[in-house]
Amino acid sequence: MAEEHVIGIDLGTTFSSVACLNQHGKPEILTNREGERTTPSAIFFEDDGTPIVGREALNQALIDPSRTVRFVKREMGNSSFRFNLSGKDLFPEDLSALILKKLKSDAEAALGSVVDKAVISVPAYFKDAQREATRQAGAIAGLDVVRIVNEPTAAALAYGLQTGPRQATVLVYDFGGGTFDVTLMKMNGNEYTTIATDGDPCLGGKDIDARLVEHFAEEFQQEHGVDLRTEPHFHQDLWDKAECAKRDLSFRETVSVTLAAGERVMRIDLDRDSFVDLFDDLLARTEECVRRVLDASGLSWSSVDEILLAGGSSRIPAVMDMLQRLSGKVPARNMNPDECVALGAAIVGELAIDEVQGNTDGDPGGESIGCSDIVVHDVASHSLGIKALSPDKSCFVNSIIIPRFTPLPCEKTRRYATKEDNQMNTRRIFAVMGIFVLACAGWMLLGSAMS
Repeated sequence: MAEEHVIGIDLGTTFSSVACLNQHGKPEILTNREGERTTPSAIFFEDDGTPIVGREALNQALIDPSRTVRFVKREMGNSSFRFNLSGKDLFPEDLSALILKKLKSDAEAALGSVVDKAVISVPAYFKDAQREATRQAGAIAGLDVVRIVNEPTAAALAYGLQTGPRQATVLVYDFGGGTFDVTLMKMNGNEYTTIATDGDPCLGGKDIDARLVEHFAEEFQQEHGVDLRTEPHFHQDLWDKAECAKRDLSFRETVSVTLAAGERVMRIDLDRDSFVDLFDDLLARTEECVRRVLDASGLSWSSVDEILLAGGSSRIPAVMDMLQRLSGKVPARNMNPDECVALGAAIVGELAIDEVQGNTDGDPGGESIGCSDIVVHDVASHSLGIKALSPDKSCFVNSIIIPRFTPLPCEKTRRYATKEDNQMNTRRIFAVMGIFVLACAGWMLLGSAMS
């Protein structure tokens, strides 16, 4: 049977990346057609509706921001979100599918073969609707999504494969462009077991950029009396300048940003301490998530052997300072936080390749480095239940069937009774009422026709 590639995709809020196992069994990042290792998760629609995805879409955003879509990952699973394109509504799944099509096409160009199977990563704190929307986006893009993997789990797999099998308790701090996750995992040789997880699906580098946008706009308005946020082109330029300033301040102590509106020009100097002051409350929210994970696991920092970083926002020095202050440990920096999730997703693709190709000989990867021997035990990030009356019948509650942190896969059942004996459910009542109304209408029409 010919070799079949299962690519690993990190479908990010701001940037996405693709990885695949090479001929030596090692996961590696696939560059896109532009020669970049990450692809901006941005879409620009031309006048005729043709979508452009990636770096060019970001460049075109300055020309017409109204035809640009970014940060769509934040809307996954949100049935009320629409992007109207020439009278046609596009849902988050449709938009994410355009990004996935670009990643699929670039992967095929890099590998020189057709790719139709993928593992896609999602934040550990994504709910079921968000995960299902991600699967649907993959299907729309022409991909068979063989697995959905939690991003911190994928990151831990990539780190673990690089350092080799060992016993350790690790905390994965995943601070991406639009989402935040923190996961505590136990590594025992090639076995990876999630202990606890927490997060915030609406917290990421985008929110830090927003603080910078507001700061720059208010400084300019105070100086020139012009609000750059009211004009789409100037507003988009603010976002671009904010993102660049955030990145530069990760390795520089100060940056200078030049803003212009017509003949009005202003230079704003920003140092690292002032930058951190703008978003220290956001950083505190991630710290609280870390504390909740430790509390839920019943472990202390003394039980944590390593801190692994994932997501581009984890590069911010204040993040590493905060983690070192809390734990007394220096976070590991031996992998690119922008790439480790995609690399881990590719490893999960290797785990799935047996069932994809039907291999049963125990040697799916040939000259592999043990990917097929890895065992992953994940947990439910949210409690799952059913809406039911409270014991005193005073209100409705979430009657939990599968508690949070239950090992997956799992199956549980619980028996429920009706509130009253011989109770008919609402749907049945409305069905009976509908039949009655139709019958009455029929008799009226029949009587009218006969008269």
